[in-house]
Amino acid sequence: MSTIGPRFRGIGVKLLSFYPSIRYDMRNLGIEGPPEYFCTIAAISSAIWAFLIAFMVLMALTMNQTMVLPAKIIIAFLAFLVGLLFFMVLHLAFPRIIAKGIAGKIDHELIFAMRDMLIQVNSGIPLFNTIENIGNSSYKNVGPEFREVANQVKGGGSLMEELENMAIRTQSEYLKKIAWQLVTSIRAGSNISSTLKGIVKLLTDYQFSLFKSFNAELNFIILIFLMVAAVLPTIGTTVLVIFSVFGMLGVTPEIFAGVVAVGFMGQMGIIGYVKMKRPNLFAD
Repeated sequence: MSTIGPRFRGIGVKLLSFYPSIRYDMRNLGIEGPPEYFCTIAAISSAIWAFLIAFMVLMALTMNQTMVLPAKIIIAFLAFLVGLLFFMVLHLAFPRIIAKGIAGKIDHELIFAMRDMLIQVNSGIPLFNTIENIGNSSYKNVGPEFREVANQVKGGGSLMEELENMAIRTQSEYLKKIAWQLVTSIRAGSNISSTLKGIVKLLTDYQFSLFKSFNAELNFIILIFLMVAAVLPTIGTTVLVIFSVFGMLGVTPEIFAGVVAVGFMGQMGIIGYVKMKRPNLFAD
């Protein structure tokens, strides 16, 4: 961004007009630098990936002796455009994807951190010391958020103001709610222990709702997996055999290998999707 970005800044400015929210995604993720520089690097990286895809498609088409050269060039150019558009969207959305991943990890640890905070508050430890202890604990994702609050308060800031700042900068919706509830309790002078009990119940209900929604979705995913793994390859091979009787398409070794490869890739994609969607009850 610091070396190539300024040289091709015009490309980034044009892309930024189509995707202005990238500046907020970069700010939330803590990426320093002008957003047009990031857009410039995204465009260059997308062009490189698209060129590689077009080159591989062209090399694969050269093995086909029946296709004329202009058709091969047109198909390779279309592959370049599709690859450029795909990787451009992926690169520009990458900061938001990372931010959502960080928010998911924070939500994953929140229930344990809030139970820890509830125990400490019930033991008579002041709220600031509890926040400092959470920040210095082994929570990989929640700890830095509370550590930042403790450090700013030690530097002279107000606890309520720093909790509000945490609610603004964090990517986790539930951490935002927790921060605002703590601020409201401090201002109202209510019992912090009761507030933390309500927060723990809220997070517990959220965890179980994730499991219920995943169980409801898993049956449909299993059906799709069986179709991709067994039904579609079998039906596709049968149709090709029937067509070969009429002298149309035949089951050549290349076509059969392609069917196996597509089925394998589809199964790996479904397994990866299930792994991504599967909620974890315990922190890593």
